[in-house]
Amino acid sequence: MEKLLELENVSYSYQDGKEKNKILEHASYSFGKGKIYAVVGASGSGKITTLSLSSGLDKPDEGKVLFKGKDIQEIGLIKYRREDISIVFQSYNLIYYMNALENVMSALEIAGIKRKDKKEYCLSILEQLGLSKDECKRDIRQLSGGQQRVAIARAIAREVDLILCDEPTGNLDEKNSLDIMNTFLDLAHIHHKCVILVTHSPTLAKMCDVSLRIKEGKIEAKR
Repeated sequence: MEKLLELENVSYSYQDGKEKNKILEHASYSFGKGKIYAVVGASGSGKITTLSLSSGLDKPDEGKVLFKGKDIQEIGLIKYRREDISIVFQSYNLIYYMNALENVMSALEIAGIKRKDKKEYCLSILEQLGLSKDECKRDIRQLSGGQQRVAIARAIAREVDLILCDEPTGNLDEKNSLDIMNTFLDLAHIHHKCVILVTHSPTLAKMCDVSLRIKEGKIEAKR
């Protein structure tokens, strides 16, 4: 397996009043290209913490998060997030004065990615995810479940090796959830990406190559 992301002896805790709650304690795990991983478990178990540390949105108390063998703090967390990864947030984080197409195009501009066919390229990704040309140019607040697809399209368009997702199908019906999962499977298996997603869905977790849970502060494959 070609290692892409590694959590190396990572510990993380947070203060809750007088109590210090440990979420991860000297946890280690390696994620490889060409695979899709589900992180499952009850609320408060450490799923979102694992995603936040992996995406450089938070720092571990101890240990390192490595991307292609290099500590992401040495890379620079802002640079790492801008150039090396894509994140699909549960809250979407879309720009609501832009339509769907403009949102995806802006993701390329922010990352400094230049393409002559940028408009056609972004439109093709949105259409692959089930949005019509009319919907791509509509007020994004009128799209409802389509907003989730726009957030996913924005992540895919940047063509990075690592895609991290927080409940990427949470507001979609079963059919559309399966369609999105098949897109992620293609990204992992055909395009050789590493996809890590947090999900509460047993059905989606079973579709992934590896299902992980946090147990007693460790990250382990669920059996």
